[in-house]
Amino acid sequence: MKLSQQQKIRLYSHHDHDLDVEDDFWSILGILLAILGVWTTFIHWIDYATLNVIPWWAEPFTIIPLIFLLVMKEHYDSLNPLHWWPMFCGYKAKLPDEDRITIRPLDVERIIKQHGGRLNVHIIDYEHIKFRRKKDAVIFGLKYF
Repeated sequence: MKLSQQQKIRLYSHHDHDLDVEDDFWSILGILLAILGVWTTFIHWIDYATLNVIPWWAEPFTIIPLIFLLVMKEHYDSLNPLHWWPMFCGYKAKLPDEDRITIRPLDVERIIKQHGGRLNVHIIDYEHIKFRRKKDAVIFGLKYF
């Protein structure tokens, strides 16, 4: 089927919703530096009012544990350190190609609960699942393969 000129114009003339990083960089950097400045001022005044043992150059680095907690909350969806085990250990299992088990965004909690909860299973992506114990990974493989 040959496209008419009107259809070609309609097909190829669309607005590209591309976000320019250069436009947002300085505003985001300003917001982050303002948050760091408020945090450093707060820590400085607490340190000054108590023992004054933190050197001035180390006060901005006291925000690192808070940033680490935010990253772990975003990545593992929990502030509980017991749920961060996939960072260090675990056995990765690939899901079968057939539709015996599929992971959809709405089924994530059900699958995690079905295989032992957040302390035993972590869904890496929609093709892989990670088990804390080798026994659970073997049982999963025997059950679905």
